[in-house]
Amino acid sequence: MKFISHKSFMPFVWYRIALGFVIIGLVGADVLSPHAAESSG
Repeated sequence: MKFISHKSFMPFVWYRIALGFVIIGLVGADVLSPHAAESSG
């Protein structure tokens, strides 16, 4: 938390946005299944 109070929060924001696009891309390419957790168990 000390880092965030002295530095910008934007690198974390860009990281989360980029990760979201990667996950959306993998789901769109049928590499990941959005319902995988429902069928396991």
